[in-house]
Amino acid sequence: MKRRAFLKFSAVGGASLALGCGNDSDKHLFAPVRSGDDMVTGKPTWYASTCRECPAGCGILVKTREGRAVKIEGNPLHPLNQGRLCMRGQAALQGLYNPDRLAQPLLKEGAHHRPVSFKKALALLRERLDTAAARGKNRVRLVTETLDCALSDLFDRAVRHWRSEAALVYEPVGYQSLRAACRLLFDTDTLPDYRLEAADLIVSFGADFLETWASPVAYARRFKAAHRFEGKGKTVFIHIASHQSLTGANADQWFCCRPGTEGLVAVWLLGSLLNAGNGTAIPSTLAGVCKKICQHLNSQVVAQRTGVPRSRLEHLARTLRQARAPVILGSGGLCGRHDLDIGLEIAALLLHLLCDPRQRRIDLRHGFLPQAPTQPDALDAVFSDLSRGTADVLLMHRVNPLYALGGDNPLSRAMERSDLFVVSFSDVMDDTSRHADLVLPVSHPLASWGAYEPKVGILSLMQPALSPLDGAPHMGDVMLACAFGENKPVGSFVAHLKTFLQNRGYLSKKSDWWDALAQGGFFDRRVSGTVTKTPVVPAGSRHNAVAGMMAAVVASESERGNEKGQLTLLPGPSIRFFDGRGADKPWLCEVPDPLTQVAWQTPIRMHPVTVRRLGLSHEDQVRLETPRGSLSGPVYETEGVHPDAVVVGVGQGHRGGGRYADGQGQNPLALMPARPGGRLLSPVRVTATGLRQPLAAVDGSRVQHGRKIALHVSAKSLTAAHGAATKHPAGLGMHDFPLTLPIPEGYDPARDLYPPHDHDGYRWAMSVDLDRCIGCGACAVACYAENNVGIVGEEQVINGREMAWLRVERYLDMQDGTRHIFLPMMCQHCDNAPCESVCPVYAPHHSREGLNNQIYNRCIGTRFCSQNCPYKVRRFNWFDWARPAPMPQQLNPDVTVRSKGVMEKCSFCVQRIKAAHGKAKDENRTIGDGEVVPACVQTCPTDALTFGNLMDPQSRVRRCADDPRAYQVMGYLNTKPAVIYLKKVVQEEG
Repeated sequence: MKRRAFLKFSAVGGASLALGCGNDSDKHLFAPVRSGDDMVTGKPTWYASTCRECPAGCGILVKTREGRAVKIEGNPLHPLNQGRLCMRGQAALQGLYNPDRLAQPLLKEGAHHRPVSFKKALALLRERLDTAAARGKNRVRLVTETLDCALSDLFDRAVRHWRSEAALVYEPVGYQSLRAACRLLFDTDTLPDYRLEAADLIVSFGADFLETWASPVAYARRFKAAHRFEGKGKTVFIHIASHQSLTGANADQWFCCRPGTEGLVAVWLLGSLLNAGNGTAIPSTLAGVCKKICQHLNSQVVAQRTGVPRSRLEHLARTLRQARAPVILGSGGLCGRHDLDIGLEIAALLLHLLCDPRQRRIDLRHGFLPQAPTQPDALDAVFSDLSRGTADVLLMHRVNPLYALGGDNPLSRAMERSDLFVVSFSDVMDDTSRHADLVLPVSHPLASWGAYEPKVGILSLMQPALSPLDGAPHMGDVMLACAFGENKPVGSFVAHLKTFLQNRGYLSKKSDWWDALAQGGFFDRRVSGTVTKTPVVPAGSRHNAVAGMMAAVVASESERGNEKGQLTLLPGPSIRFFDGRGADKPWLCEVPDPLTQVAWQTPIRMHPVTVRRLGLSHEDQVRLETPRGSLSGPVYETEGVHPDAVVVGVGQGHRGGGRYADGQGQNPLALMPARPGGRLLSPVRVTATGLRQPLAAVDGSRVQHGRKIALHVSAKSLTAAHGAATKHPAGLGMHDFPLTLPIPEGYDPARDLYPPHDHDGYRWAMSVDLDRCIGCGACAVACYAENNVGIVGEEQVINGREMAWLRVERYLDMQDGTRHIFLPMMCQHCDNAPCESVCPVYAPHHSREGLNNQIYNRCIGTRFCSQNCPYKVRRFNWFDWARPAPMPQQLNPDVTVRSKGVMEKCSFCVQRIKAAHGKAKDENRTIGDGEVVPACVQTCPTDALTFGNLMDPQSRVRRCADDPRAYQVMGYLNTKPAVIYLKKVVQEEG
């Protein structure tokens, strides 16, 4: 045998041996013989695209390695999210690699579906569509999610070809009430863009702008730009709602009102301002009508009907009158009859105009989500017509209406008809697809072209970051083939996209296309042809409609005065699952709800008074019953809910959707009155089942028991001390132990037993500003994605075996159970690390740059390090966690996949530190401040996390350590943590 052949076969044998010795998740050998021009083996390639996990449409960058998408981050060039991303955006990869994602079309035969080829499915679909179109008008109906502009244009052409009306845009969270109010007042369908960063007072009537409302990442950044301490106080945020959402938990003051009475407070405030002479921003006739509606309202009456103390209401009105730059937001749209929701939104908009007559803090010309969903009444009518047999083919594109509508409704009755051919363009067998005649998967958004308009004047591009995993076609190519056949106007959807952009003036030269792909879209408002005139409240006939809506609010709340004590079911917003579309992503299931700290389950939130009155206790299983059905779940006792309310989170309880969604948790929408887009108040009956259901909670304790963990300080005391020199305590007790940095300057021979470490130019550290942290959990999901953290499931979470490297802890004030502090907790990378001294094999060790490294192949699983860690941030692999195919393709190749019996924990994303070292070495320089950005720091929407080198006195992280709010969690143990926290700044009422 020749020497060259021997070496070749030896290399193949060595690779085979390595594969045979690894676990299942490692058995992948990548050898891209024919790689793309933009792919270099071993180096990442980034693609700018648009997130489609909710309608907000943030700009993203997709990191690929060897043809696989392995990480998503925010696009720093995108004007909306400016490089940040929420947890749903981080988890979008798991939709791409969902093990239950359909690989081929399914055709229903009898009660079951059988696989067919894409070619056969498309031929059958085209035949059905042609036959239906030949029978007359509107024999083909199309229901779709919010579309990208180019695909919407193609849909319009296709339905015209089939002689049918325009596609119905279905969004369960469509902000219909706010849109209706804007139509009445300003003749626009877009959602107003509120400039929270310019406000000195924010008043919200339930709008959950940190979770699901309009553009949560953009609003989170703006909110904290205003609501932060800079030496002279900060913006006041007042939230008026019947339960605390994550947004409400971040408010300075929460006004807890009876369910559905938020509108009465808004109307009363409107009357108060009008009577005080603030009426110049709206027509005098409308102002007169509003005064008449409010003439019998006073603080005493409103207090009696809403349950909000009179003193607090008067304080609210006084604060609003004294504010220089207030912003008034409406409701979250998750409760109240549809007409009452509109009345609340109208009152909130008029309130804002009275306080901001020049519209400096509200933009009605360049609003969010300009593509308005179809109105609920129109959806009702079409679904009812379908149940009567008015169409032959129903196409549903990436929508799951049977989940949101629940139970018996016109659409479910229509889908039972044998003469209606139902096609679901879905890549999972969700609640709706299970009843479709043909399920035709289309390409995932991360593998698709498109142009999405999240805000007037911003056009974001979508481009494939990888080839479709299963050969599924793009929806646009399906439309071209089925509507036009051989007479297609263009050869492919990407060609249609380019033509669409050219026709609208976006592409004037060839380089425009490549420039837009590189930056992620077209972000110049001048190209979009937007409205240039500031919308104003119209005079005349609409005043009666506007006044009628607000009068209905007043009358309805008057009627509710006799119904006190009746429990009302409220579906709560979900930062994890949005409207349910995120329930099939295990990262979102595993990361606990920010408020309850419960993973995988849907707890039923009730006030302690209500729990006691019903003879229940925490974790008792109860049954909720309404006229539409029932569900069962565990009780979660909390003071963040009005005693008359029962709150159940939205997003889980699917019948279908794959192994992570099917049968997991409960769906409160199925118990609500059926109306597309409406969120009705529903009286609910609560009964005990006699069973106990342990919660998959990860919090342990809701309070700190006096320990120095999550600290706060009053804005008044900080303002008084502003400008004075920072004075840290200098004792040895819990509360007077000084801040001791993990560098030589932080050591004192009178206090320390061990000498300081010698660090080689770098001492990596992190600062966490608790005043900026909103508890959104984006950092936790980013850590899962970056570091290949295992998913353990509901049972193991209950057993206390969660694997999260970073958890966002939630602590309640012992005196006020509605006051929250959120604290991101990760490995503290201590200089005096308790884990290092107890390991018999030296698996944890201190690096020359201060990192507490964990050597996986040295660890023998004694778990001594975990027992000795006071922060409880080390995780033990009890099993080889399951990653069913194709999930292993999402693994980050720069991070080792840990196996059973190994301890693991946060590494400060050491792989990113190593990459920065390599680049700095190539350029013959040191690593600059801000050059190393761990995954958690990169994604944080509010810039609460900072990473850098403590050895650099000019670094941001070192300057944070000099802040008077700086402290170390349980620093009195003298572990010298490298994570420096800044105390939360609280504002007292009054």
